[in-house]
Amino acid sequence: MPRIRIAKSFIAPALILVCANALAQTAMPGNYSVDEKSGCKVWNPNPKAAETIVWAGPCVSGLAHGQGRLQWLENGQIYETDEGIWSMGRQDGKGSQVWALGRYDGEISNSEPNGRGVLILKGVRYDGDFRNGKPNGSGAVTSQRGVVKGTWKDGCLIGAKQKIAVGVPLSKCLD
Repeated sequence: MPRIRIAKSFIAPALILVCANALAQTAMPGNYSVDEKSGCKVWNPNPKAAETIVWAGPCVSGLAHGQGRLQWLENGQIYETDEGIWSMGRQDGKGSQVWALGRYDGEISNSEPNGRGVLILKGVRYDGDFRNGKPNGSGAVTSQRGVVKGTWKDGCLIGAKQKIAVGVPLSKCLD
């Protein structure tokens, strides 16, 4: 599931580190995860060691399919809950992905934010376009320091004085 990261030069450094781990990870290539109880499979774009799932919803031909709820667990502890529609094991359509530090609500394709959506983490909000789990297109970041609107490419605000990153480390946006 997407672990979306948000980083911004005007956001406290601690928030940058926390969000960096929460939203995207350098991980193994995607693979299917299997609910041990139901035998139902779901697509996992970012598999992690000691990760299991609990699927509550229809299972067609061994794959999550239809309206449902998916819980992601690491070492037996829930760290993410996704709700929405699945198609052949992949979250697709309007949905939500919720973590302890925040949530994403919006369009999802291939189990990642794709299309329009809102990401909220620790009081910072990104509202805009996503592609492959990262901001791409028009969007705005809102924090206690104000609103920054602009165009995003691969998680980086482009063409602006301020450097802001969502879904990637800030260092990727310093070029």
